[in-house]
Amino acid sequence: MSPAFSRFALQFSPVRRFYAVLATGYLLLTLVFGAALWTEFRQIDLNLATLARERGSVLFRLIELTREWNARHGGVYVPVTAQTQPNPYLKHPRRDLTTRDGQALTMVNPAFMTRQIAEIAEQAEGLRFHITSLRPIRPANQPDPWESEALGEFERNGIQEKLAFFNGDGGPVYRYMAPLLVHQPCLKCHESQGYKLGDIRGGISVTMPASAQLAVRDQQRQRATLTHMASFTAIALLLHLVAWRTRRHFLHLEELAGDQERLITSRTQELSLANARLLAEVAERQRKEQQIADSESRYRSVVETSQDGILIMAAPDFRVVFANERLAAIIRQETTALVGLTVLDFIHPDDRPLVADRLARRERGEVVQSGLRLRVESPLGGEPRVVDANVAEIVSTPDQVRQWVVSVRDVTDKLATERELQIAATVMANAAEGIIVTDQENRVIQVNPAFTRITGFTAAEILGRDPKVLRSGRHDPEFFSAMRESLQQTGRWEGEIWNRRRDGSVYPQWLSITALGDAAAGNGVRHVATFIDITQRKEAEELLRHRANTDPLTELSNRALFYDRLQMALTLSRRYGHQFALIYVDLDHFKAVNDSLGHAAGDELLVEAARRLSLVVRESDTVARLGGDEFAVILPEIRQQAEVVEVAQRIVHTLARPFHLGNEEVRVSGSVGVALYPEHGEDLERLKRHADLALYQVKAAGRNGYRIYTAGDGQSLAG
Repeated sequence: MSPAFSRFALQFSPVRRFYAVLATGYLLLTLVFGAALWTEFRQIDLNLATLARERGSVLFRLIELTREWNARHGGVYVPVTAQTQPNPYLKHPRRDLTTRDGQALTMVNPAFMTRQIAEIAEQAEGLRFHITSLRPIRPANQPDPWESEALGEFERNGIQEKLAFFNGDGGPVYRYMAPLLVHQPCLKCHESQGYKLGDIRGGISVTMPASAQLAVRDQQRQRATLTHMASFTAIALLLHLVAWRTRRHFLHLEELAGDQERLITSRTQELSLANARLLAEVAERQRKEQQIADSESRYRSVVETSQDGILIMAAPDFRVVFANERLAAIIRQETTALVGLTVLDFIHPDDRPLVADRLARRERGEVVQSGLRLRVESPLGGEPRVVDANVAEIVSTPDQVRQWVVSVRDVTDKLATERELQIAATVMANAAEGIIVTDQENRVIQVNPAFTRITGFTAAEILGRDPKVLRSGRHDPEFFSAMRESLQQTGRWEGEIWNRRRDGSVYPQWLSITALGDAAAGNGVRHVATFIDITQRKEAEELLRHRANTDPLTELSNRALFYDRLQMALTLSRRYGHQFALIYVDLDHFKAVNDSLGHAAGDELLVEAARRLSLVVRESDTVARLGGDEFAVILPEIRQQAEVVEVAQRIVHTLARPFHLGNEEVRVSGSVGVALYPEHGEDLERLKRHADLALYQVKAAGRNGYRIYTAGDGQSLAG
């Protein structure tokens, strides 16, 4: 027992100490059980919140899947009833339709479907759904304060869901909300509002009654309280029994300890005095020895840890009497092997005369320059090292041998680095590629003249700024995420990128980025980027692509591009169930014009005919010249045959108008044959054959008209 504890214990009687300890035990036990009960209550609340979150998430996902199904089908049509009226906020050219039997239908978009599901859910389950947005189209979709706060957090912080508990006038409820993202099917309606793929369009809040869950929570809390109270009572009784038995044993031990402490105190006083005197003498001796050791240690530490080689040479022949480890490393010899050699033994032969002259002058007492750059070599051979040597004489008495200390600094690598930096600076200044260097915070720290020549930014304008100022805005965030991932994994990225010059013009680059340094080592990562302007190469590629896919005379699609577009139209129509039309057009009497007026006039006629054909079709349609006076048109996504008839009539009409070729006016006409997918064929060969057959029938019937192929008896619809 320590004296401090004994003095503290004497302040209280044994009975008071016992009750103090007992009260402390009860207090600690109460705190422990109180904390356990609080933790149990908190876990019950967390479990209820988790169940509410999972329920809200499931309900939201069901609504989201229903909306996505609706969006993928472009909306669904339902009969118009008193409860289901046309949506005034839906802007769609085919919002309202009428079936053949006179039934009025209206389109239900995802938002309208969500509202109707919410009404059914509220009547059946007491659930409330509310679709909302910070930029609602429908006034009823205006968010309440809690929904506005949640939508703001979705956009600012990127959270995926939010849950809150409310106990209002209508009873306790849990409210769950998650964001609605813009998917590909949604763009048909929301792209006009400025939304892009992946943007947060709004959200759906789910309000769930919580009365039943709160009743379960109260039952669980009551059961936990009873369990903890029973445990507390049992443990308190055991604690009381243990404290009582411990008190009896402690009193007995306290009596024995008091007797032993008095005996030990009396016998140790004399030993303490003797030990004190002995310790003082030992401490004084250790202090003096430590001073000597410290002095020697400092000397050796300075010499042995120096980044310079150090040697001591003695007169008259300048032999080495001491050398440190750094000097041994420079000479590539052991320190023991250096001692006894003369300094000239490891001086390069070309520098020995100069060194020998200076040493002799020092021996004679003349004033000699202390510093010198020279080359040293190892007695074992190898490449010589360039060093800067500095000599200082050690102060000594007249009867002592004269000595000099020489510090040697190896500058071989420094000189090589300086040469490399000079080469690198020359390369950077004269490189044809633009070069930009950024620091650990991705701020520009260096650019070369080619950078200014290509981008228009001077070094003063770009230094210290983030290279983001060069971005063109043509690349999405995923492009730059892939770039950063490549740099982190491989330390390199290379590819084509569009950037912006100082004057605002956008141009393509071929960019190569290399990471320098090691982030794991804590020294940061710098990046060096080199780039070239590939505008001319891109223009050449575009010219080649244009020549490969267009007719050189009329600038229409050529045969190869036309058949590629025809295959694409067939594929899309099969996938989405659309119709499309294939139209063949021949110029009537073209050969007569060509023979009478010459090929130049014939070419001029073909160019004008191509221009007229392009004007009578939609921008989404394809007009091509297949060769000679043969043209073809693809009309994708047609809804009814009347649209095709209208286009065919416009073609016949526009080709029948006079053509002015120089001073001549000529008249030709057009024969048009039409085949429809899938009515006249479900493969390209059959469609082409039937369109050609319809064209042949027009020519046989006198030309200047159109035919839509009709299966069966070989007849066709004519105009």
